[in-house]
Amino acid sequence: MRMFVRVASLTLAAGLVGLVATPAFAATTRDEPDRQVVITGSIDVRKGEVINRALIFDGNVRVDGRVRDWVFAFNGDVTINGRVDGDVTALNGRVVVTASGSVAGDVVSSDRPAIANRSSVKGNIDRARRRFALGRLGAIGRIVLWILATVSSFLLGAVLLLVAPRGADAAGRAGRTAMGAAIGLGLGVAVGLPLAGVILAVTVVGLPLGLATLFALGLLYGLGYVAGCFFLGRLVIKEPRSRWLAFLVGWAILRGAAVVPLLGGVSLVAATVYGIGCLTVATFRARSAGAPAGGPGAGPVDAVPSAPIAT
Repeated sequence: MRMFVRVASLTLAAGLVGLVATPAFAATTRDEPDRQVVITGSIDVRKGEVINRALIFDGNVRVDGRVRDWVFAFNGDVTINGRVDGDVTALNGRVVVTASGSVAGDVVSSDRPAIANRSSVKGNIDRARRRFALGRLGAIGRIVLWILATVSSFLLGAVLLLVAPRGADAAGRAGRTAMGAAIGLGLGVAVGLPLAGVILAVTVVGLPLGLATLFALGLLYGLGYVAGCFFLGRLVIKEPRSRWLAFLVGWAILRGAAVVPLLGGVSLVAATVYGIGCLTVATFRARSAGAPAGGPGAGPVDAVPSAPIAT
């Protein structure tokens, strides 16, 4: 879970880099004492130092001086030895307020916060999952999200079967005949592409390519999921029976599993990763089958008649 939140935080940071397109989001803004914004690394407000606010996407925060407003860490711990006049939030980490520290606002911590003196925190002390939970509205939102995911996955699967029916068959066969390769390549692509996109996005030269990679991940994961649905359906509905029936069976099984909290998450990840692996293996096989035996550009040996030998 921490790794997932870390990747999500870095992806969000990369998106902000593309939207803002300023160096302030690429490194600590030491030259602007009113704020510190860091993508990955750490924030250290030294004793005697005063800033307005601190935001970090991946890393820890230590405040020995003073922050006039808030401190927010997406993925990391926050230690307060000095003074914070606003809220302190560790969305995926722990807030520690030592005996010498004080917080005028609220403390929100994913892990159980460590507060030396309760009187040091003037506001509320809350856990992140309760603070950011939406209660009944959240339950309604999950239902709406399930409906949207169900409809969109069906439409994407229908497009795949209409546009590339043989490609879907090839992906299904790849999943049955190359399980090891599908798992390995699926994990490599599903995890490697986001990391590569983040790394490219935080560099000036690779920013356009990195953002394009990150934006394309939604379509890639969606295709992987519907390919996973088709593979699962083909385990039940064997060839040469209807492709549509196979997809509908696999899709119905996975969308039914999605309503079960733990099983839904596991099935979503497994189907998406394995589906991406099936598509990758099928792509490699198609490229290999399409290459001429003599190598690229090679033609038949007798394509050009030999000239007669002069005597």
